[in-house]
Amino acid sequence: MTRSHSRLLAALLAFAFALRVLFLLLADIHAPLTGDELAYQQIAEHVAAGRGLFQTNNPFFPGQALYAWQAPLYPFTLGALYALLGNQIFFAKLFGVLVGTATVYVVYDAARRVFRAATDKTRAERIALGAGLIVAVYPGFLTLAHLLLSEGLFILFLMGAFDCLARALEGTGGRRWAWLVAGALAWGLATLTRGLTLYFTPLLALWLGATLWRETKADAPNARADGASKRLLLKAILPALGLMLITLAVIAPYTARNYFQFHQFVLLETKGGVNLWLGNSPYTPYEFIRNVWKVGVREPMLKVLPQDEIARDRAAYALALEYMRAHPLAVLARVPAKFADFWGFERNLVDVAEATRAGGGWNSVAKIMMDLYGAAAYMIIALGGMAGLIYAPRDRWKILFGGFILYFLALHLLIFGDGRFHLPLIPFLALYAAWLAAERQRVAYARTRTGWVVVGAALLLATWTREAWAAWQMLGH
Repeated sequence: MTRSHSRLLAALLAFAFALRVLFLLLADIHAPLTGDELAYQQIAEHVAAGRGLFQTNNPFFPGQALYAWQAPLYPFTLGALYALLGNQIFFAKLFGVLVGTATVYVVYDAARRVFRAATDKTRAERIALGAGLIVAVYPGFLTLAHLLLSEGLFILFLMGAFDCLARALEGTGGRRWAWLVAGALAWGLATLTRGLTLYFTPLLALWLGATLWRETKADAPNARADGASKRLLLKAILPALGLMLITLAVIAPYTARNYFQFHQFVLLETKGGVNLWLGNSPYTPYEFIRNVWKVGVREPMLKVLPQDEIARDRAAYALALEYMRAHPLAVLARVPAKFADFWGFERNLVDVAEATRAGGGWNSVAKIMMDLYGAAAYMIIALGGMAGLIYAPRDRWKILFGGFILYFLALHLLIFGDGRFHLPLIPFLALYAAWLAAERQRVAYARTRTGWVVVGAALLLATWTREAWAAWQMLGH
């Protein structure tokens, strides 16, 4: 990295930090907590007081003590912070600001390493600074930084894992192994923050093994002896197995805690079955399925479930899978709505319109303008990132990042989506939006790829039009 690039990076990080502090002040440090923030705060308070990880304020099951509903790392971290510095929400919000700023650096570093193999160092640095700038100023991340939500920490560990793997693939010997271990630890911590990455772990290990296998074969093309072939194979297999084992080792203490709590095996969370049932039941709506959490919608689905936390999770899985087997067409019919909910605006326009019409504090001009700015920024990054990902040359990173995006989307098409849920994918879109902006004159705009870009853009525009139209109708009534 040149001295000028180092100065630009330092300026970028200072700018990202200042923006997040500004948004924290504009939002009001003492603003009341809402939604999932209340749950994380209560769990953190219990941890700080030495009472353990549990909550009693879940909106689905008010008053019930839930011991493993949420993945534990984020509220546990807040609890440790409160125990050390005092039970002040300001510390949690400042922690989010620091996490968000660190994410800007991790995205920058991952981008320059990912694209350095496909272009020269100067252009790779330019792409990396562009990706970092997008993450630094992205409105959804500026808001997320001061909210007590787990996505910020999850995104940091997620991108940190990929950055460590990129560093490992650049290194050799002990340096490579050190970064491989760091990447596996970061992946395990991401999974302990939000369990969504758990089932991608074998696919990530397979990608790593295949990448190292191709690399070792290229380095020793004439290694025909049995011993040499076995050594080459071990160089690919051992890191892949190590990644899976380290991920499981990171999760294992919490799994053991769950066993002592319930006297039953619970790997991570107890909300998976309920979420699957909410998204796949006879009562699940066919439009704006994200609203299954609202009062009046969720009750018919939840009243058929047992009260015990573990029994409820397993019964919900059984009911959902039975419904999906018996009504496959109904499941498929909800997929377009789930897709639209997932890629919808992060501050859903329909909900904003409903609150505005009801006079719920959303009806100031400044507030509406800020939401429109956030929606416009999201649309530009989503379209640019999607196009960049399609036009980018097919390499190992495009396969990995594209595969992870499809995996993450598939999970939410199976369950249900919400505009907030796509936030972990924004850094990947930022990488390829920055690549497209920097390399636009060198891109081969092949007809087939352009066709896929047009299809993707049409789907996203249809999603946003649907939401804008519903909001307009809401305001008109």
